[in-house]
Amino acid sequence: MKNIILASITMAVFAITSQTAMANNDINVKKIFSKKCKKCHSLTKKKFGPAFKGMNTDPEVLVSAITDGRKSMPKFNKKLSSDEIAAMVSFIQSQQIANPCAK
Repeated sequence: MKNIILASITMAVFAITSQTAMANNDINVKKIFSKKCKKCHSLTKKKFGPAFKGMNTDPEVLVSAITDGRKSMPKFNKKLSSDEIAAMVSFIQSQQIANPCAK
């Protein structure tokens, strides 16, 4: 039960942080996508890495993948701030919602 409560609190805090990051005018996720992600990822089609629409929807998994890297994906923990990572996760999730049938 403690794990469920802790997970719920973590998700609520992350959701608030993500919304704040997306609202921050200093963070341009499309620019981050173009500079950091576009070489390997597409919004709708698989390239070297998966398309955003087909990625895992769990924000913790997405944060971990962006922060710590995954398989051949590099770490971005020193290249992006936590707010930029949160904004990127929100952007990825928005692409998943925009393309719900494309997994």
